[in-house]
Amino acid sequence: MAFDRVMDRQALSDFLTKLSTTLAGQGVEAGVTLARAQLRQYPRDGALALNLALCLTGGLLLHPAAPAEDPGPWIEDLCRQAARWGDPATAAQANVLLFDKAMDRGDHAQAAELLEELPPQPLYSKPQLQARLAQARGDRGKAGELLEGQLLQEVSAVQATLLSLMDLAAQEGRQEDLTLLAQRAGALGEDFDLSPYAVWSVRLQLACLRADREGGITALEHLLSALETPWPAGSSPFRRYLDREPLDFSSLRTVLLGTLADPADDTFAFLRDDPRFQALLERET
Repeated sequence: MAFDRVMDRQALSDFLTKLSTTLAGQGVEAGVTLARAQLRQYPRDGALALNLALCLTGGLLLHPAAPAEDPGPWIEDLCRQAARWGDPATAAQANVLLFDKAMDRGDHAQAAELLEELPPQPLYSKPQLQARLAQARGDRGKAGELLEGQLLQEVSAVQATLLSLMDLAAQEGRQEDLTLLAQRAGALGEDFDLSPYAVWSVRLQLACLRADREGGITALEHLLSALETPWPAGSSPFRRYLDREPLDFSSLRTVLLGTLADPADDTFAFLRDDPRFQALLERET
């Protein structure tokens, strides 16, 4: 009779905070144990299953010490449960995660099936409608927060598309196009006051695509420096309402350093025998 119970929003938020603390302090294995116990109480809670998958995936990135048993298959099963039991928005997000995992292992047939499960893009923007209502009610702060959030999401999406086009241009040997796309992606970040991380990550990707050691070292130095310092709140006219606290990028810095140090990750293979790269790693870790 209790199988259909779901956690309310505040209880879910409190539990995810507890789970994040456990992952940071006791490791992934303890986090998985805690997550399994919670899911047994709410076996058909799609939102819980999705958030457990997201939290544990982030925990694996930030705290890479390997648990006794690989939690990857169970995390993927959590995504399937979220797709089955969640509301439409939860199910769609879960299917996107499953799509990413299918692509990572080269299962293009399953990826195509998952794409068919995704709903079409709506012809309206809910944040814009919400912002209109908030402004009509005199709540300019809420309206500004909604509109700035949508702007940040859309600009980030355009930049991500430009980065994908850079990959395609590099694969096809179109060097002039690659240069232009990188310039536009970097300029977009500067024009809309995205974080320095967003600007330098474009230059780092360009260096990786060209196996450019000089550009790669320079971009890494600036990128790691940008991630070390919280980004000031309210520092941009595009985010007067959205940024209440300085943005802390230290978790992204931890993930990047882990990638740099991982010999199995070939993204930075062109730099690994460069003494400057080794010195950078030693200095930053």
